[in-house]
Amino acid sequence: MRLKWSAFLSIGFLSLSLAACQTAEIKKGQIICRTSSTLPTPPAEGGKISIAWAPNTEPDLAGYRVYYGTASGSYDTCGDIGNPPRSLSGLIEYTLDGLDKGKKYYIAVIAYDKNQDTSGFSGEVSGVAK
Repeated sequence: MRLKWSAFLSIGFLSLSLAACQTAEIKKGQIICRTSSTLPTPPAEGGKISIAWAPNTEPDLAGYRVYYGTASGSYDTCGDIGNPPRSLSGLIEYTLDGLDKGKKYYIAVIAYDKNQDTSGFSGEVSGVAK
């Protein structure tokens, strides 16, 4: 699978629920996010970062996983966002919320298919939670 990534966007839009990732396991070319529970509802005053990317065009695409952390290349949180609908611009848009305002986060995305085979990580982007 190939994942196309577009420029970081800092726009507001509807947030989707993100499941907590206890561990990210890399095995036989697959990056698996093992979800354990849904993250609690973030406080209203939490910071946000909005991202967007060009959708994967594979016919068996099942969804995307968003990985992020406060150190480049080190993602301590991930969540499966499924296959959300495209925005009017044709991009997939997602907002990470409940972040620490003013803190810089590094973010990457993978795509996965119906067999749970995954793409590699997208290019990493970073942004400061506002």
